[in-house]
Amino acid sequence: MPRPLVVVAAALIGLAATGTASAHVIAAPTFLASGSSESITFSGPNERDDPMTAFSLTVPDGLEIEHAHEVDGWSESFDGSTATWTGGALAPDVEAAFGVTLKADAEPGIVELTAEQRYADGGVVSWPVVLTITPAKESPSQNLALAGIVALIGVLAVVAVAMLAWRRRTTGTLQEK
Repeated sequence: MPRPLVVVAAALIGLAATGTASAHVIAAPTFLASGSSESITFSGPNERDDPMTAFSLTVPDGLEIEHAHEVDGWSESFDGSTATWTGGALAPDVEAAFGVTLKADAEPGIVELTAEQRYADGGVVSWPVVLTITPAKESPSQNLALAGIVALIGVLAVVAVAMLAWRRRTTGTLQEK
């Protein structure tokens, strides 16, 4: 069998052998700067045949829930490390979005939150949700100081070039006389 056909055949077998990807709760955006607060939306489908009756989100140390956003038809509550929405009903095969404002005091890296979908029959489906903590944003004063230094160096370079050009011009004029 020619080599390209072997590659294509292997790829098709690999695709056929894999199962369908299960849906899960996802975050948007998936990153948060250390030392900042950001609104993050967590969404996921109800994959069960029964309505989902509650949703909760628990954050690890280094993250704090500052606010749980309102969702129509649901009541929200939060205590700093867990936000919970209750009183609503999410039909099977429907997706909902639940938002929180998170504050990050964690070092840059990967953190794992836990999302739980709860059902009237007592069932609970837990999902790990990964966020990336990025380095803290620089303050504008740091950027202004750097810009000032670069500008000063630029001005000094222009003055030095102008002085050299003037000196060469006056030296050349004196030698001609």
